[in-house]
This record gives sequence, structure tokens and C-alpha cells, in this order.
Amino acid sequence: MATRTRSGTDPLAAGHAAMKRAAWDEARAIFEAAVADGGSAEAWDGLSRAAWWQGDEEATFTARERAFRAYRDASDAQGAATMAMWIASDYFDYRGDDEVAAAWLRRGRELLEGHEPSKALGFIALLECDLLYQAKRDPEAARDGAAEALALARRLGDADVEVVALAMLGSTLIASGAVEEGLERLADCVSLAIADDFDEAASPGWAYCHTVAASAEVGDFGRAEQWSDVLHSWCSTWRARQFFGICRTAYGEVLAARGDWAGAEEELRSAVDDLTATRPALAGPAAVRLGRLRLRQGKEDEARALFERALPLPQAVLAIGEFDLVAGDATAAVEAAERVLRNHPQKGVLDRFPALELLARAHAATGDSERARDVAAEVARDGERLATPYIRGRAARVQADVLMAAGDHDAARRAAEDAVDLFAASSAPYDAADAQLLRAGALEALGRADQAEAEARAARETLALLGARKEPDAAAELTLREIEILRLVADGLNDAEIATRLFLSPHTVHRHVANIRTKLRSPSRAAAVAHATRLGLL
Repeated sequence: MATRTRSGTDPLAAGHAAMKRAAWDEARAIFEAAVADGGSAEAWDGLSRAAWWQGDEEATFTARERAFRAYRDASDAQGAATMAMWIASDYFDYRGDDEVAAAWLRRGRELLEGHEPSKALGFIALLECDLLYQAKRDPEAARDGAAEALALARRLGDADVEVVALAMLGSTLIASGAVEEGLERLADCVSLAIADDFDEAASPGWAYCHTVAASAEVGDFGRAEQWSDVLHSWCSTWRARQFFGICRTAYGEVLAARGDWAGAEEELRSAVDDLTATRPALAGPAAVRLGRLRLRQGKEDEARALFERALPLPQAVLAIGEFDLVAGDATAAVEAAERVLRNHPQKGVLDRFPALELLARAHAATGDSERARDVAAEVARDGERLATPYIRGRAARVQADVLMAAGDHDAARRAAEDAVDLFAASSAPYDAADAQLLRAGALEALGRADQAEAEARAARETLALLGARKEPDAAAELTLREIEILRLVADGLNDAEIATRLFLSPHTVHRHVANIRTKLRSPSRAAAVAHATRLGLL
């Protein structure tokens, strides 16, 4: 046991008092002195926590492992199991090693065999849920584990375990498709996090992260923004910039969706920088989200580099699939979507949704209307399960793409109108403008040129205000023959019909259409028509 200071103060008590003030440098210095003066388990434990808050990976691992051995040698099963849980968390967060993390969790459980249920057991159960949810992508198994952890927390009267369990339960319910119930659990979580006191300072932050991320993923941007403000305040109080780096990526995407691209830029760049420096294994999702913003800004090379950096994350695979689709390689886009779907079980509704969106659009681009319709129907069903206006808007947008590709322009117009209305209700101006352009293409194909131009003009104004990417000089890039063919595509003619009209071979027409799509960076014939309409080429 460490000796007392000259003033008679217990150094461990002084270190814990400093941590309660978020004085991490002071706390670390006190605990470093304590380990030099005897190296008790409690001293190493305190040092590991102070180093963790500072984002010092090497010092955190060293101190955690020393604390674990000291607790184990002292036959303190609860202390050793708690350290095993934190070591597992560090392996996952710092190094992305879920298998080593799982091994440490098993060790923690073994230490607690024969003991009464405890906080340590609750935290082990919660991290097991996190691994199931984030690494194994099994939200239903994680949901069941979170429910058990919540029951344990309430039996123990432990607010630390309860607040995280509520957050995980809400997140996994949403990912499984039970959005309304999941959002209720997240609201319960935030109420508890704001109102209660916690023995473990990281508990409410852990909970807030899940809450913000789940709300953003399902497109509940208003709620995500409100809870992000709470998280900002918490991080400021606890001087937890490195901690917030994990969560601010979701907030950055919320800002991007709502049209605050300057704010999104600041959040996402900071998140990428913070995570690269302190938790490189977790930097991938931030890079993907920054890449999406870069793509909207017209910085394709930067976007692709960010996506490639994040491989093999599913989000990155899909993002590159989108690149391939726009470049005219619909087969590669189909393969990217199918790759992600193979690795995500049917029960992971939220995880599968973006892959199904890409797959429907890619099949439409290949001309496989039947498969495109089948996948679009699955997107629509999942959109109704996930229920938020933003997700339903995305489903309607996919339906409009597929219908346009099939030549059903009036049905495509209605679907695009639904998408515009749903995105507007979600305060998602970029998505609304994008759907408005598709509606303009449908109107052009229906012969309603004046309405089409009005729609396209309104969408262009919105995109200009947002700072969206500059359009290529398509009028200069397209030949007169290509513009002529594109007008016939807008009229609903297929390649064979266009060939007959212009006295060309179907192969020549097909090649012209492929060139048009490449020049306009459009993933399908329908998208090329919509793009050309907004540029005033038709």
C-alpha cells in the first residue's frame, strides 16, 4: 500500500479526487508517484484510468495489465474482472482486435464464477453486447444480451450498468427494425444519464455515443442533434476530446444531411484526426463519412482515397460500389452490394438497407428490371420497418430510380415526389434536391418540359446554396449525336427502337448510351436523363 504524503493525504484518495475534477494530468502524476512507492493494484488501476482519459495507448495497456495481475494475485476477483473488461475494451477500441477482446472477457467471466452478480459482471456483459453488435454485426443477439444486462443492473440498483444497457438495448432494437421501441429506450437512457450520478465517469459517455450514433443511422436527425449537444457538454466537462472523436463522426453526418456542410467539415475532419492519433482502429467509419461529404463537394479523388483507406469496412465497400455504378460498371456495383449482404444476416435490417439500395439501382442499370423491382420491393418493406421519414424517403428514391429505368415514368414521378416530401420533412435538403432532379427527369420523359425545367432550376438553386459539386461542362462533352440519342432515351425508347429511328445498329446505340452515362457520371439511363434535364440539355 502506498504511503501517505507529507500532509498526511492518502495519495490514492488524492488521485481519485483529481479524477472527479477531470484533472487528468494531476491525477496521472499522483498515481505515477503511488506506483513508484509500492505499486498496489489500486494505484495501477488509477494510473490506467488517467492515461485512458488522456488517450495514451501504451501507458493505458501497461497500467491495466499490471493492475489485473495485482488484483488477481490479491485474490480480488471483482477488481481483476473489471480490469479484464477494460483491457478487452482497449484491444477493441485501440487496435480493432475483437478476438483478443473476447478472450479477455472470457477470462473476466471465469474470475467471477461462483461470485454473486456484480457491477463487474454487468460491464462484461455490456462489452460482450458491443462486440456482438459492432464486430459480429448481430443486433438480435446483442439486443438479448443488453436486455439481460439491464435486468441485472436494475436488480443491483447500479446506474452505471443501467445507463449503458439502455443505450445498447435502444441501438440494437433500432438495428433490428424495432425503431419506435428503440427510440423509447434511448430516451430513457438520456433521461437517466442527465439526472443520475455515476461511479464510473465513462458510463454516460459510452451511453451517449450509442444514442447519437443510432439516431443518426436511422435518420432521426433532430433527436441526434439534440443528444449530440448533450454529449458535447459532457465531453467539455470531462475534458474528453479523444473520447468524443468516436462519436462525433455520427454528428458530422447529421450536419451534412441537414445542410450544414461547414459544421460537418469541422466535425468530420476533427474526428478523423483524433481517431487516427488515438484510436486508429476506429478511424474507418469517420473516413467513410468524410468521403461522402467530399463526394457531394465534387472532390472525387479525395473521396475515393478516403473510402479505400477504410476498406474492408462494409460502408467503404458500398461507397466504392457507388463509384463503380456512376462510372458505368454496374456489374461491379452489384458485386459490391452482394458482398456486403453475404456478411450481414437478415436480422440486421439497418445494416443491410444501404446494400439493398445499391443492389436495386445496380440491377436497374444493367437492364435487369425484374431483379431491380424485387430488390426495390425489399427496400420498401425495410423502409416501412425502419419507419423514419428519412429512411422511407431513401426507399422512395430507389423506387423512382428503378421505375425510371423500366420506362414507367409516371410511377417514377410519383415515387420521386414522395421522396422529395419525406426528405423535406427530415430537413435533408441535399437528398430532397437530388430527388427533385429525378422528378424533373420523369416530367421531361412525360413531355412536361416547362414543369421539368422549373423543378430542375429549384433543385440547382438548393445545391448551389449547399456548395454541392460543380457540374461538368456536359454541353461541351456530349456530341450532337449523343444529345439526340439522349432525347430519345428520355422519350422512353429502348436501344433497338432508337437504332431503328436513327438507322444505326443496336450495338452502336448501346455504346453511345454507355458514353453518355460516363460523361454525365450517371449510374443509369434514367439518371442520365435527369442529369441532362437539370443542365438544360434536353
